[in-house]
Amino acid sequence: MANYIVVKGTSGIGNRVFAVATGILYAQISGRQLVVDWRDGSYSTTGTNLFFRYFDCPVAQPVEVLPVTDSIYPTHWQNQLHRSLGSLLNESGLNCDKDLSCDVSRLDYPETIIVFSAYTHKISRMRSLFTGEYSRFANLTNREIIKLVLQSNLTLKEDSRLKVEQFKKDYFSDYMIGVHIRYSDMKVPLSEIEASLQKIIRTVKFKHPNFKIFVATDSQEVLSLFKEKFINNLVSTNKWFSPSGKRLHQNPGECQDLIQNGIEALVDLYLLADCDCLLFSSKSSFGLLASLLMTNNQARCYDIDGEKSLIERVKLKLKNIWKS
Repeated sequence: MANYIVVKGTSGIGNRVFAVATGILYAQISGRQLVVDWRDGSYSTTGTNLFFRYFDCPVAQPVEVLPVTDSIYPTHWQNQLHRSLGSLLNESGLNCDKDLSCDVSRLDYPETIIVFSAYTHKISRMRSLFTGEYSRFANLTNREIIKLVLQSNLTLKEDSRLKVEQFKKDYFSDYMIGVHIRYSDMKVPLSEIEASLQKIIRTVKFKHPNFKIFVATDSQEVLSLFKEKFINNLVSTNKWFSPSGKRLHQNPGECQDLIQNGIEALVDLYLLADCDCLLFSSKSSFGLLASLLMTNNQARCYDIDGEKSLIERVKLKLKNIWKS
């Protein structure tokens, strides 16, 4: 009998894809069959498994392949595999990592089905497994591993991919600056984004005078603000925005087409990934994911959080030197 690892989807697109990347790699190392379950209702209230609506992933299977068994770990998922992670957490008060997810540093689970639940990747937890055939991952960074796993195993569905290609044909120039700005439930500092963007523009405008800026944001207010400031250079996709300013995903109370809402997010994601440089905040998994999906090896990434952490490290080092 085959053994399985079920990856439960939760939160936004970035969180989900990072979890799937972990599941893909763990399934390969452990010899388990990967099953992806995105029936949680964030992008559909009909119980549809949206992973297979949004992506082609030859190594993944739908939940229908799972056998009927009580051999499930963690045991809290026994007779509950039809449930979403969020509903189980809300009802039981359990902890996601400790109570509702397997530990991907282990390969010795005897259960037929193990469930992986996480809001991000767990590549660091897997490093003890990078031996033998998989020792090639040992010297790679987490970013490099995720990029390799996703590029090798995950592709956007054709209808969404065609939307990406058509938008690029209609609106992209010879040099594209991608900017991701999350400003609903999580607010990145607009002043820092704008200052970094102006710095990038000063760098590229002489060599690429016809540059354009592609802005992907969850805030119509922010988009309007940046359109006013960069009116001759800015492009963006047409999509649904929350009239109350709430986040775009997990918003069934306002969004009338949740599936389309997910497609619009994916189109933005892959357009960001096709830019020549990308400005983002890694506090948002969406922007971070876009940076990992970039296929142009010459593309530049500007993470305002990464730059801030570097500055803080330099300040701390100088402070320690001064103390000594």
